[in-house]
Amino acid sequence: MELTIGNIHDKKGLIVDLRNYPNSFMVYKLGQRLITTSQPFALVTSADINNPGAFIWSDPLVLEPNTPNYNGKVAILVDEISQSMAEFTAMALRVRSTAMVVGSTTAGADGNISPITLPGGLRTLISGIGIYYPDKTPTQRVGIVPDIEAKPTIDGIRAGRDEVLEAALRYILGDAVTEGEIKRLAAWP
Repeated sequence: MELTIGNIHDKKGLIVDLRNYPNSFMVYKLGQRLITTSQPFALVTSADINNPGAFIWSDPLVLEPNTPNYNGKVAILVDEISQSMAEFTAMALRVRSTAMVVGSTTAGADGNISPITLPGGLRTLISGIGIYYPDKTPTQRVGIVPDIEAKPTIDGIRAGRDEVLEAALRYILGDAVTEGEIKRLAAWP
């Protein structure tokens, strides 16, 4: 994936919608355009094959800056559907000082998948690694907790509104923007 910042330099905000499963791994390509200094964003634990039951901490996973950089606010949209790569992406993009995660707590299912064959030929999958913030706060079974909580309501759904997107726009545009303008900007064409 080739990422170009293009004509967004003068825009007030960038909204990254992770209320899905991303079809591209954009953690580094996008993340490096959002920072100006090296930023650790995750730690990984993996099994110590020489000591069953023990786990080894990785060195921090780090975003390294790349130019051109985007300078506006960033809103990262998540919900309970966001899992795995979407959660990992949110962790990375969140290191930007003006980034806010907006929505509801994610699934808490990030990490790789490791297949296990069970008796009788049954197969299942588990996460073979642990994913943590650099301060060792876990994300698995916890999820990515939003900075700004916003959830769809029945009335909003009936009206065809995206209340999570509206919350992101409020963050980016500030208090001076009217409710009418927020609704106009959040409306799908």
